[in-house]
Amino acid sequence: MKLSLEQLERLFERYPNAELDLKYFEKISLKSQKFLTADLVLKGHLDVLRQNRIDEIEVFYTPLMYDFISQEFPELFRKPYGKFGFMEMDRHLEMLEEVNTHSHRKRFIIQVGDVYGIDHSEGKRVTVLGHDEKLNYRKWNTIKRDINKNQQFLYRHSEWGIIVFVNLSLTADEGYVERFKKNMDLISILVSRKKECNEDIAPDFLPTSDVISVTEPEKLLSEYVSSNARLIIIGENLNDSYKKALLDVRRYDKFVRMMVVPALDHRNLDHFIKQVKLVYNSDRWS
Repeated sequence: MKLSLEQLERLFERYPNAELDLKYFEKISLKSQKFLTADLVLKGHLDVLRQNRIDEIEVFYTPLMYDFISQEFPELFRKPYGKFGFMEMDRHLEMLEEVNTHSHRKRFIIQVGDVYGIDHSEGKRVTVLGHDEKLNYRKWNTIKRDINKNQQFLYRHSEWGIIVFVNLSLTADEGYVERFKKNMDLISILVSRKKECNEDIAPDFLPTSDVISVTEPEKLLSEYVSSNARLIIIGENLNDSYKKALLDVRRYDKFVRMMVVPALDHRNLDHFIKQVKLVYNSDRWS
């Protein structure tokens, strides 16, 4: 796993007394110093590396070091959604391959952390599947022979984030102020509710960056495609403009997850978040 020197420096500053478990993945030979594979990366090494025009290094992935990195850089190094064994990964990717034949959205798995194998010709460890690498069934079939059958895979889905869809165009039926308030209420609850009820919508969901507002029906499909959002929440009863926009999305992806929330009960917002969590984590093909 590659980390920049700036990221390493921030980790050393934030956790000066912690055992970060940062180790060099490859040997680095400099005129003044040599860092061997599996040597600990120390704060004092960073200046030496900079003087030799090295901006990033590769370190061994371990769950411990990833916990520190994920806490410090939660968007760049997201928490895993879940864990698969070897056969679970095989079955899931095969299923996604079939699902993808029925949708224009092509779903895949994102690897969290590095997966290692052995280069028997050189007798050293190599990265078979890198952190944040996209994995579909075809790619899996080319690399799985090099992976230990006892390997556990931490992963994320290729879909994440929530679109809040409230039509704020002037042609909408209901008054603009009321619609604007619905839009802001939904966004505010999704962004702030975790702090109040300690309910995670998903382990890799970041409320402050994963809630997307779409206020024009003609832009819903393009936003759904570009953002890879996992769920669309519609903040009103469905009229013709909503139906047309949602039909376009469904033509693109027959497995799209949707929720209609025409009114919010502010006395029971925990129930709303639990319903969002339920739909967000469901698969419409299973």
